[in-house]
Amino acid sequence: MQSRFPAWSRAARDGAAPAAILAGTILAVAARAQDAPAWPEPGGTLVLAQPFGRSDIALRLSRRVAGAVDILTWNGVTFLADGSPEDALQARITVGPGTARHASEAGDPATAPAAPRLRALRAGRRWVETVTRLSWDGPGADPEIVLHRRLALGLPGLGNALEVQAHFVLPEPMAAIRFLPLTATVPAEFTEAWRFDPATGALDRLDPAPGDRAQPVILALPEGSHAIGIWSPAPPEGDAVAPRASFAIRPVAGGTRLSCEFRVAQAAAGAQDFACYALVGTLADVRSALRSLAAPE
Repeated sequence: MQSRFPAWSRAARDGAAPAAILAGTILAVAARAQDAPAWPEPGGTLVLAQPFGRSDIALRLSRRVAGAVDILTWNGVTFLADGSPEDALQARITVGPGTARHASEAGDPATAPAAPRLRALRAGRRWVETVTRLSWDGPGADPEIVLHRRLALGLPGLGNALEVQAHFVLPEPMAAIRFLPLTATVPAEFTEAWRFDPATGALDRLDPAPGDRAQPVILALPEGSHAIGIWSPAPPEGDAVAPRASFAIRPVAGGTRLSCEFRVAQAAAGAQDFACYALVGTLADVRSALRSLAAPE
């Protein structure tokens, strides 16, 4: 399993070692391509943890959602709803104008069992790489899209950051495609929505009505004791072709879905690379992390 992720991610800029360099700390390695990956913990799970503040940030990947994250906790609070596989912290795509088709990492067990779609899994103490065939949302001869994904929990100077590097492999060109490297359904108790202004570092209250926004968004508990935000770096200066991220809030059954999204009018066959970040902690912690991430080089 090769690492193939965008060199302009925060981890690369800060000198964080890629998975290939960390081979000596690998906890779980995929078997041959035709075999199911080995899970290191009972029930087909893998837990990563990173100390932050008064508690550990812990996330759990699970076989039942094809290697997506079905639990994310910090300081006694769960940041992900758990009503269905759709609630997982995962990657998705939407294809086509008009009646769009959707594919996701966790999928729907009724249409595509999760376990066989996970092709590879390997992890170190605070990172994990997976290779997964996305699941389409209904019957049909849809093209096979393979996701290579790397999660890194904690970055230099940012203990509350979860970096998601997503490498989508398209078998053919696709029009009107929306890549969502990071989506997460946050429990309904997170009722306060905020917008982060990268230029000033300020937070402004936000109407949580559905919609895409150009600036990073945060959902928080009313008292601000727990919050989760999402962010993505701008493309390298001078790159006028690479799409820029937008950030979406969408009410769904049992919670609110946050998404980091990239819209591409015409996507070529082959690799499409994106990086997004989730930040957790108090509202002040999340704001501080966003200010650090958005700071000029």
